[in-house]
Amino acid sequence: MSHETSAYLRPPLNGAGIGDYTLHDFAAKWMMQQDDIAEISRYAASNAALREKAPTLPRLVMFGDSITEFWQLPDLEGAEIINRGIAGQNSSQMLLRFEDDVASLAPKVVAILCGTNDLRAYVGDPASIGTSALARISRNVKAMADIAKANDIRVVLCTIPPVGRERQRVSRDPTAVRTVNEWLRQFASSRSFHLVDYYLALASEDGYLPPELGEDGVHPSQQGYSRMLSAFLPVTAEMIA
Repeated sequence: MSHETSAYLRPPLNGAGIGDYTLHDFAAKWMMQQDDIAEISRYAASNAALREKAPTLPRLVMFGDSITEFWQLPDLEGAEIINRGIAGQNSSQMLLRFEDDVASLAPKVVAILCGTNDLRAYVGDPASIGTSALARISRNVKAMADIAKANDIRVVLCTIPPVGRERQRVSRDPTAVRTVNEWLRQFASSRSFHLVDYYLALASEDGYLPPELGEDGVHPSQQGYSRMLSAFLPVTAEMIA
């Protein structure tokens, strides 16, 4: 690092003094300033184009992570479906881009599917992060729901699909998935939101994602997406009508 550059970069010095931070605080602020951590730029051009034209049909935004992004949804009669999934995102990233990728498009309905990446353990035992992940997911889902309500957008909450048996491969705790889904069901009921239960549509009797419905243990196969669609259509068709 050159002397000129270092004059502008003020790293932490034990958290003491004006402009000095802890290493955690410094890293967090640097990332927020230097990187588009929510990937708001991903759909910026598409969103701008949509905002320029008046919708001819009610808009339905599918908002989520890779499970949403990789879903090749068919046309829905009477609605314009807009896919706003981004692979790898957690619920905090989704909250940061909710205004841009959902509210700014003035949809009639938003279907929110999030949480599987909050539950992924990047270090350590997946079961050890269940409580903190639930706290984060619940805060973020509540905030997204509040933004939707403020913009007169109807909300559909979606449960997290089950994961496969290979614990090391999926890096998610099945019990934590079920716990988050129970919270989602209760929250949807408390707010009178519609709910699409993808977990129920995909889980085997023992609560796992069968290989034929999702070979990698996380992402649905074509057959898995077909089951999800069967659960999704009756709920959203009623809301769009």
